[in-house]
Amino acid sequence: MTAEESEIELVQRAAAGETAALERLLVAHYDRLAAEVARKLPDEFRSVITAEDVLQETFAVAFREIHNFVPAGRTSFHPWLAAIAQHRLFDLVKGQRAAKRGGGRVAVQGGVRATEGSLLGLLDMLNVDTLTPSRAVARQEAVQAVQVGLASLKEDYRQALWLRYIEGLPVADIAARLGRTERAVHMLCHRGLRELRVALGRSSQFFSRG
Repeated sequence: MTAEESEIELVQRAAAGETAALERLLVAHYDRLAAEVARKLPDEFRSVITAEDVLQETFAVAFREIHNFVPAGRTSFHPWLAAIAQHRLFDLVKGQRAAKRGGGRVAVQGGVRATEGSLLGLLDMLNVDTLTPSRAVARQEAVQAVQVGLASLKEDYRQALWLRYIEGLPVADIAARLGRTERAVHMLCHRGLRELRVALGRSSQFFSRG
């Protein structure tokens, strides 16, 4: 099977509802999409918006909307994904400009952007055997897989995990922000971690080994 045929098959499977196929596609298109978004980021907002911020929201939309995607050849998936990214970037920039006019800033992803360290820390906590840490390429693949894995989760799970493990907020603060009880937040994190572990297990077969 050629690379083109493999992409077509993955797109068809993803559009039919296969989560693993969509996860693999998003990881495969990550670098190209990140570069495209980075080129479009206005210089004035590069300190508060990164390509990874845009991609996290783009991927979440992709998981919600993939059932509406109609494959139209081997090159149709990336333009669809890029269009979502363009809209998400526009919304983030619009929000920052509005906040700037009001003398403030809009919090991106709840206030703290994902870093390689925070994402790899979450991966280590899950104890998923996915990579050889000494390999830079494997580290990058792991960061991408965690981003995609988080985006695949239900919104409640994704928000709880982001606030707890990326922002590092206390459970009481998360409960207040989400309008939940502390017990509910603990449950969301527990279930979210379980689902994220499953997602990373699906992705691990595609990682580089050293």
